[in-house]
Amino acid sequence: MVIATFNSTTGWAGKTITYDDDVFTLEGHGVITAADVLTYERQGHVSWAYEGLQEWVEQLATPSAGVATGAAHGWAVGGGGGILAYILQSGDPGYVRGETHGLIAAAADQSTGMRWYNGSYIATGARATALGTGSANTNRIIAAQGAPATAYAAGLARAYNGGGYSDWYLPSKDELNQLYLNRDAIGGFYTTPRSYWSSSEYDAHNAWYQAFDDGHQYSLNYYGKNPPFRVRAVRAF
Repeated sequence: MVIATFNSTTGWAGKTITYDDDVFTLEGHGVITAADVLTYERQGHVSWAYEGLQEWVEQLATPSAGVATGAAHGWAVGGGGGILAYILQSGDPGYVRGETHGLIAAAADQSTGMRWYNGSYIATGARATALGTGSANTNRIIAAQGAPATAYAAGLARAYNGGGYSDWYLPSKDELNQLYLNRDAIGGFYTTPRSYWSSSEYDAHNAWYQAFDDGHQYSLNYYGKNPPFRVRAVRAF
């Protein structure tokens, strides 16, 4: 995954720094350390791929208890069963100063077309939309809708076991939006058909979904919870 790109003010303009399998690599040079990455940052040479990566690299360069490597948390690229999707920022629900938490996205969609409900319009109580609420939403949906769980979006996401993990879930409205915002770094998203389900219910007949061609989020449509939208599972770390 690309984490930073050299700015046009340097001779390395356009060169990338990637992080895969716990190794930083500078394009055209080879393996570098986290400290090297931070040196480039201090010199004003690089732009981060997305917000939060600088803090994470600082933690790798100067490990605190339990933050020796990304893999120690199970969320390194290629680890944790998927792709690093988002790192919680100050002000986010669940953010803890000095700790690194966030979202891992499955590397590919779990379905190209799955409806939100199991065929009956009921209120499941999965109304939360904030970061950190998708797992509880998923639990509520499955408890309300029952078997067969793999016949609807939340159940299908929970049934996914990428990396041997069993804590995957359908992202909440705000979590899904983070996948959209970081879609290029995560990869594998489609715009035809364009829509992905969230686990956030709007009412008994509707649920929030997001178009990945323009980023718009919708809560109402003529067909309610029935449209066969795409599903991408996430897990928290």
